[in-house]
Amino acid sequence: MKIEVRVSLGCKSQIVQFINMNSKSACEIDVQDGHSYIDGKSIVGLLSLNLFRPLDVTLIGDDKKITNLINDYDVHHLLLAE
Repeated sequence: MKIEVRVSLGCKSQIVQFINMNSKSACEIDVQDGHSYIDGKSIVGLLSLNLFRPLDVTLIGDDKKITNLINDYDVHHLLLAE
């Protein structure tokens, strides 16, 4: 399964939470800021993006694991309305 969501990382704690959730997930996670793609589990890659604008996140993996990760994003107020 492949799902695309938009997230906003407005502060340091949200960035840390995003990386922690992604690192624990078995999903493949790609993040794009408009022109650059990075591995969503890489803090160095994430910090190379423009974090002042919404990020497009592509999640690839098992349906249940993707659903759990999206729910975690929602709980931590990272998801943007579509």
